[in-house]
Amino acid sequence: MKRRRPELTVFGMSALDLLASALGAFILITVVLIPLFPNLEILGQVRGELARVKAELHQARADLDLAAAALDQEQSRSEREMADLERLREEKARLEQRGALAQQTKAELVEQVEALQQQIDDTSVLLGIKTRAKRFVFVIDMTGSIYHPGEHDYREFIRLSIQDMLDSFKSEIEVCLIGFHAPRRETTLHYWPESRQYFRVSEDSQPRLIEQVSTWMGMVDGVTPTRAALLAAIDLKPEEIILLSDGAPSEDWRTVVRAVTAENKQRIPIHAVAVGNYTADRKFIDFLVHLTEQNNGYVVGAKPG
Repeated sequence: MKRRRPELTVFGMSALDLLASALGAFILITVVLIPLFPNLEILGQVRGELARVKAELHQARADLDLAAAALDQEQSRSEREMADLERLREEKARLEQRGALAQQTKAELVEQVEALQQQIDDTSVLLGIKTRAKRFVFVIDMTGSIYHPGEHDYREFIRLSIQDMLDSFKSEIEVCLIGFHAPRRETTLHYWPESRQYFRVSEDSQPRLIEQVSTWMGMVDGVTPTRAALLAAIDLKPEEIILLSDGAPSEDWRTVVRAVTAENKQRIPIHAVAVGNYTADRKFIDFLVHLTEQNNGYVVGAKPG
């Protein structure tokens, strides 16, 4: 009988059991630990999502920066607009103030123009004498120098001068006449009206006053008591006095000016109309100039022709 060879085995049953047990344990451990290991596919997706989110955040930040810059720009523009609006308000306030001032100035100018126009309307010019008065005393020279036969005759000229002055008034006035001369070396004063009440002169009544002047011009005679006539005129308390004369007073003219000015406490304007060839008498001109200057009046000259 043949003898069998012995068989060589690498693993025994015990080793195989061990390996099987180890493999089972590995499988069990793997099964248990699988949830704990990262899912590479999900991880990639997560990383991609994170990158996308980071990009969106970066873009959002950039957009936010742009929005902030735009907001700053808009705020700056708003501030400029507010500043411009404030300047416009201030300018509007200034313009309104100027407008109010202009309106006030316009109103004042209109008022001044109306006042000036009223003054113009109320102002009469009598042989060059400007006046706004309504009550007058005409002091009329009735001395012999008014009429010199063969030399000159100022009687009609005086009447015409008074006629011209009365025609120049723009409204009705009140007048009292005083005629003066000294035919018998003593002063004679004539009053019209004789009651020494003021006569209202109108278009209808004016001829009566001119008629009285013509009557007086037929009575000229004697020397020139100008002081007494002017003092009598002041006593009548008119608004203005108008002296018509062709020569200096018989007494010293300086004495007459001083006496009349002292008596004229109400500062009634005294005007003078120099009749005839007044430039030939220096004393006469000096008298009229000083009389009118010291009594708020004017002096004018009137020559026939």
